[in-house]
Amino acid sequence: MQYIQDLIAVKSKCDRIKGLQKMISGGLTIPSPVKILTPQAFLDYKKSGSLSTELVKQIKSAFKEIRMCNPSRGVYAGRAYFVPGLNQPPGPRSSSVTDDNVIIGEVEKLFEFAKKNEFDVKGSEIGVIFYPFINPTMPFGGGCVTPVLNNKQHCLIEYIFGNDEGVQSFPHDSYLVDFSKAKIIKKQIDKKTEYLQATTQFGYETQVVPDEYRNKQLLNDENIIGISKQYNTFFNTFGSHRLEFALQKEGVFFRECTPFQEVARSSQDLHITGEVVAIKKTKDIQKILRKHNILFIDPTIIQKRNMDLLTGLAFSVKHKKIILYPGTASTAHAATILRERGHTLVFVGNQKYQTGQRVKIDIVNADFKVEVLP
Repeated sequence: MQYIQDLIAVKSKCDRIKGLQKMISGGLTIPSPVKILTPQAFLDYKKSGSLSTELVKQIKSAFKEIRMCNPSRGVYAGRAYFVPGLNQPPGPRSSSVTDDNVIIGEVEKLFEFAKKNEFDVKGSEIGVIFYPFINPTMPFGGGCVTPVLNNKQHCLIEYIFGNDEGVQSFPHDSYLVDFSKAKIIKKQIDKKTEYLQATTQFGYETQVVPDEYRNKQLLNDENIIGISKQYNTFFNTFGSHRLEFALQKEGVFFRECTPFQEVARSSQDLHITGEVVAIKKTKDIQKILRKHNILFIDPTIIQKRNMDLLTGLAFSVKHKKIILYPGTASTAHAATILRERGHTLVFVGNQKYQTGQRVKIDIVNADFKVEVLP
């Protein structure tokens, strides 16, 4: 049984796999080579309860090939899930793995996550993506490119030092660009104090931004325009997508691509006052009562990539809640599963809330305002 395939040969329903294939077709540079562990591997694992000797052999062979092509980089193992009814099912992820025994453990972790959260429903595809891990360190970083929905020729480029996912939970730079004209329209240079850095095979740590960089523009104009030109080429072929990228000395690598559509607006306005329950750990979910209608997701959950907690919250809390979520609609794609389970998301940027704090939330035509009450 052949469990490993090259990216270009795979036929999959998974948006993450299709996104990587689109980026290749669109002329974007992605980490390479990319290997896909097919859904058959998961089915065999689920049936036997363990990875077979042949499966382990093929995973280690793919790991070795990626390392040989990229001797200075570890290997990333990430989810390749397609789950009917969920547009973006979350999952755990590795960092820069340099030990083939560790990569076996990462595969098992991804498979067990899918089982635990009952993603293995009829019609699902549970696979794994392997590719060389792109790990920007200062003065390099990463971020995302998101289309601006009220102007189809504009995109928002968001950027921070270190890992691109740092834009979800830390202050960062934002650059509004007319990509059809390769023209920078506006810059928002926030005060950057922290960023997210992959430091081990297993995870990430928060790092401090040096004083001299905190109020400076982190991505230079040349790179901003260059990324916008690449997005323009991609957009003209595939339309509106959100792209994640990392900047290295060798240039820009794009590593994820998902269709980006405007969320349907509610036909009803909403005004609610209540106490916040802050969610920092799994045990906090147990504190949620039916009367608690407002939840706050602490940014450390996003920084630590605790997808188990987000998934557990989405599926275990039956009564629909208003969820105050760090970041913005353009950066907080991990929150999608909460919306898909019927909860209302309010993006609060860098604002933080504590359990017991009273707030007033006004939602009018999908525009949100949160006011802290005395």
